[in-house]
Amino acid sequence: MLSKALFHIDIKPEWEAAIRDGKKTVDARVNIQPYADVKKGDMVRYSSIHARVKRIIGYYGLNDLLQHEGFKNVVPEAKDINEAIRILEMDLHMHDVERSHGFLALEIEPVAK
Repeated sequence: MLSKALFHIDIKPEWEAAIRDGKKTVDARVNIQPYADVKKGDMVRYSSIHARVKRIIGYYGLNDLLQHEGFKNVVPEAKDINEAIRILEMDLHMHDVERSHGFLALEIEPVAK
């Protein structure tokens, strides 16, 4: 039986709580290392919780990602998709070169440690 990889990913404390509460079910990341190595079934370790990756989908832009995944699943506190984009752009510290790589939507579910 193959063991799955464990990735440590930093996240804002309020988003970690939203994952734990089931409000944030998708973690958006720029499609660069180490996130590009994450596979379905892998485990992600945030500061105080672990989550299993249920699904990964690549997108060319944040707008596409948020429309298809549902912006509230990615940024639960956002009032609309434009606010979600602004929040993600700040959180991901994006530069133009990173935008050219596209984005990943990691559908996650919290698991007991």
